[in-house]
Amino acid sequence: MLREGKAELEILLKFLEYTKEGLYSPIEESSLSYARIKEETNLVELHEEEYYYSIS
Repeated sequence: MLREGKAELEILLKFLEYTKEGLYSPIEESSLSYARIKEETNLVELHEEEYYYSIS
């Protein structure tokens, strides 16, 4: 498990290094309205009583 965390850290650091060096292209301003979509979720909690039936 510790190795997985270390591997993820190395990947993140490599990504940041590449970004700093300018190896990734800049994001086009026209695509930002499509790339970021605000999502809203309405959570409805229903509290129903439980009934147990038996036949004797």
